[in-house]
Amino acid sequence: MKVISVKVPEEIYEKMKMHKEINWSEVIRNAIISELNELEGITTGNELIERLKRLGVDEKDINVEPPQGEDEFQKELKKKSTIRTP
Repeated sequence: MKVISVKVPEEIYEKMKMHKEINWSEVIRNAIISELNELEGITTGNELIERLKRLGVDEKDINVEPPQGEDEFQKELKKKSTIRTP
């Protein structure tokens, strides 16, 4: 299992400390799983952007990039399409 760090405002942290009976790691893990399940149901880029905006992400902070390796794939495809066969 991998470890990640989560920053919370001081006032939230103080409230969390008052409830030591709660496994906050489990709460966060379940929230991440829930978000991933919802995101996996999204089928278009526009749906994803709208979902992120509903979650409070500012649209100017959304950087739309092609999938990993897509740029290289397109360059290679273009290169291969210009090679002529006799």
